[in-house]
Amino acid sequence: MIAAVILAALLQQSSEPAVVPGGTVVVPAGTVIPISLTSRVTTKHAKDGDGVYGKTVFPITVNKKIVSPEGSNVRGKISQIQKPGRVKGKAALTLTFQTLVLPNGTTLPIYTSLGGVGGVGERTGEATVQGDSSKGQDAKTVGTTATQGALIGVIADRGRSAAIGGGIGGAAGAAAVLLTRGKDLVLEPGTTIEIVLDRPLAPWAF
Repeated sequence: MIAAVILAALLQQSSEPAVVPGGTVVVPAGTVIPISLTSRVTTKHAKDGDGVYGKTVFPITVNKKIVSPEGSNVRGKISQIQKPGRVKGKAALTLTFQTLVLPNGTTLPIYTSLGGVGGVGERTGEATVQGDSSKGQDAKTVGTTATQGALIGVIADRGRSAAIGGGIGGAAGAAAVLLTRGKDLVLEPGTTIEIVLDRPLAPWAF
C-alpha cells in the first residue's frame, strides 16, 4: 500500500513540464526520490566523510519517459556525526547525497536534502537524521538497580535495610547511566530514505 502511494506521487511529479528548449529532459527541483540503503551506517563506528550508498526504489519518470530506472546507484557521504550523550543528547547523522549513477555508467551530480527517513528516527534540518532518546532505558536501569538493592537489604536483615539498599541501588543505577552513552543511531541496509532534489536534474539531451 505504501509503495503504491509513493509510486503514485512519483508519477504525479513527472507530469510537470520537464523539457526545456534544446530538447533536454529535466527532472524538476522538489522531486522526491526514495532510495534503499545498501550500506550499514551507525553513529558508533562512522566517521566524517564516510561513504553512504543506496539504490533507487522506483524509476524516475518525466513525461512518461524513464529518466533513471529502478536500481540506479546513489552515492553520498556522512558530513557530520553527533554521538549520543551520557545524560542527554540524541545520536544524529547528517547525510548528503551527491551522485546518481545510471545502469549504463552515466554519472550525474545531484543536489539534495532529506525527506522521510523510514521510521528509524526523525529528520531535523535539511539533511540530518536524529535517533531516539534513551531516556526510558535510563529510567529502567535506575529502577532495576534500586529494586535489586532493596532485595539485597531484605535478604540481609529481614527488611530493615530495604530502604538503605534501595537507595544505594538507585545511586548505582544513576552512576551507570552517567557512565554509559545513550542509544546509537543505526541505519541498516534496506532502510528506505527519501531524498529531495534541491536543483533540477538534466540527465541528457535527446
